[in-house]
Amino acid sequence: MKTLLGRLFLAASVLVMVLPSVGCGFISRGLGAGDLFLAGEDEDSLSGPNSAHQLSLQTARVLPKPDFGVTPEVQLELDRFMNSDRGTVERVLQHNSDQLERMGEVFAGEGVPTELLSVAAVESGLNPKAASPAGARGMWQFMRTTAQLYGLKVTSGRDDRLDPERSTQAAAKHLRDLFAKFNDWHLVLAAYNAGSGAVGKVLARNSDADFWELARGGQLPGETRRFVPRVIALSLIVGNPSRYGFSPVSKAVG
Repeated sequence: MKTLLGRLFLAASVLVMVLPSVGCGFISRGLGAGDLFLAGEDEDSLSGPNSAHQLSLQTARVLPKPDFGVTPEVQLELDRFMNSDRGTVERVLQHNSDQLERMGEVFAGEGVPTELLSVAAVESGLNPKAASPAGARGMWQFMRTTAQLYGLKVTSGRDDRLDPERSTQAAAKHLRDLFAKFNDWHLVLAAYNAGSGAVGKVLARNSDADFWELARGGQLPGETRRFVPRVIALSLIVGNPSRYGFSPVSKAVG
């Protein structure tokens, strides 16, 4: 039996298939969200001219599901989650079910795989009020520039980064744009953490390399090399908690 978020992955996947075609966060005590390099620092790299392939991906209603496997790096994070970080995983699994359901609906509406909801879990532990010393805010830990790029208002009297629904909508659009640029979910996760421009520069020097080759070759920041397998590991756990020794949390009925 799967937990709500695991069932949500499956339900949202079915939902997006029938839609019409119209076009580490705080969870790790050892890695603060303030230390992460966020994509808002180089938003110009996402707003320039797009190739036909990028435009096609941006207008496609349903993006492909990620093919997340267990590499040695992912296994290391799985082991941490199953041992020293069990408490943080359990808090994610027991998180407010209604909020998770709304987040999943937003992602499904944007055609973004719900497996990517684990980005927010790693970034902030799904805390809507999370804040980092570097200025990132909200569940998705948006910097001001990235937030404003995706229509979120950040003023002295209003900060949409703290709004779960608005920030999740922005995160879905941001992930879509990153996928249009990199066409690979592993590189998308790297770009979410290190910045689109930074990952693009590394790929320009290593055009045939995938994320794992770049990470193992020391081409990416240390935070990014851990962030990606951590998101993957958590996604695998919430998709099937029983397999990894966690108790599924059922949504109350009625």
